[in-house]
Amino acid sequence: MVNTEEVNNKTNVDNDDVREKIKNLIKKKNYNLRDLSRNIKKNDAYLQQYLYRGTPKVLPEVYRYLLAELLDVNVSELIPNWLKDLSSQEQFFSLRNIENRDDHINQISFSKELLVGLNFFDVENLYYFQTHTSDCHITTIVDVSIKKFLEPDIYLLNDKKNYFLASIKFSQISQRKLSVKPYFNDFSPFQINENLLVINGKILWQCSNVLSK
Repeated sequence: MVNTEEVNNKTNVDNDDVREKIKNLIKKKNYNLRDLSRNIKKNDAYLQQYLYRGTPKVLPEVYRYLLAELLDVNVSELIPNWLKDLSSQEQFFSLRNIENRDDHINQISFSKELLVGLNFFDVENLYYFQTHTSDCHITTIVDVSIKKFLEPDIYLLNDKKNYFLASIKFSQISQRKLSVKPYFNDFSPFQINENLLVINGKILWQCSNVLSK
């Protein structure tokens, strides 16, 4: 894994090239810094300060990924050289966003160490899915080959093309029904017959980043 202490010692190196690239992309696409800052869930002046005042010195990973999606570029283009050098020592695999499977630009990389202990058959069946709220960002690895309920766990569901995470277990009301509890209040908990529930995938790995206010 990347050595955190080594990263901290190199945070001032080769970061200006990333800032210049972001500036040029924003100018080319005629984007507004204030609106972009809001779209990555930060205050209006966040990107202005990052690009022109050097604060923060390094853009946190979660915002780099969000900004890459907004600017429609591969996130690797926004990674500073010092981080690329450190990361080259690791082996990575790239996953596509399940919400946009055909777009090869919309990919992120994970260390292959994450695969150790995960129960899956083919890496081609793995996608990533991200949920953003005002309080946190949740990134998950989803196995889309799993289309049915196997055991009490977290699954990915879809309602009118809106993906969402849900904890699913057997219902206490009936053995043939499942109890579905979505992560967030956008969708209400419900009971459903097992053979009627459409599952888009099973969550294999999950992490969250709690945002400071």
